[in-house]
Amino acid sequence: MNPVNPALLRSLIREALAEEIGRLRGSLGGAFAPTTPRPQVREEVVSIRSDAELMAFVHRLLELAKDGRTRQEIESGRWVFRLHASGVGAASPLPSGRPGAPAGGAVAQFTAGLVSERQIDALPPGTSRLVIGRRVRFTPLARDRIRQRGIEIERME
Repeated sequence: MNPVNPALLRSLIREALAEEIGRLRGSLGGAFAPTTPRPQVREEVVSIRSDAELMAFVHRLLELAKDGRTRQEIESGRWVFRLHASGVGAASPLPSGRPGAPAGGAVAQFTAGLVSERQIDALPPGTSRLVIGRRVRFTPLARDRIRQRGIEIERME
C-alpha cells in the first residue's frame, strides 16, 4: 500500500471545504439573505521601518502572488495593504502586547478577513506574534500552521 502524499491530501481537503463553504453560502435565505452582494475585502496592516522589513514584505508579496486567486484579489483591490499609522521610523509599530510576550521576532497584523494556511506560510521567518482584529478568522489549517510555528495570537480591542 502506497503512503498518501500530504500535499495531495491537503489539496483535496481544501477543494472539499471550498465546495461546502460555497454551498453553505448559497443556501442562506430568509432573514440572513444578503440584499446586495458585498465583495469580501481583506485588509492587512504593514509596518515598514527598515530595509530589512521592506525586503521581508516584498518576499511575502511574491509568495502570495504565487497563488493565482490571491494575486487576483490583490490586483482587484479585494486584498489591500495599509501602512501602519505610525509610519516609517516609529519606535513601536504595533501594540506592545501582554506582559511576558516573546521579546524580539517579527509581528504581523491582520485587521479583517479569513486567514489561510498559505498566508501563514508567507509570513517572514521569525514571526513570533500575530495581532488580529475582531473580524479576523482562521482556517483550521492556518491554526495548525500557527501552532507548528509557535506564533502567539493577540486580538486587538
